[in-house]
Amino acid sequence: MKLSEIQRKCASKIHVNVTIDCCYKEKKIVKEKMVGNHKEEFGLLWDYAHELGPKTPKLSIKMVIQRLTVDSLPHFKRYYVCFDALRKG
Repeated sequence: MKLSEIQRKCASKIHVNVTIDCCYKEKKIVKEKMVGNHKEEFGLLWDYAHELGPKTPKLSIKMVIQRLTVDSLPHFKRYYVCFDALRKG
């Protein structure tokens, strides 16, 4: 969303006039929070897989990650879960 659009929506929806600088700072904060949420949710995928594994018989869980280098943090690529009941139809 462009800064001018944020400014216009603040004026029309909540009747507050804000500066472009204020919109820039808030947009930056929102982006940082969104990135943080992705990191937390990525960590929860591992917990979810470990929690389901021993409790569910004949469960297939595959999680594919990608690393740009050996030392880099993993990037999520895909997550696959198949329960035995789905296999049987």
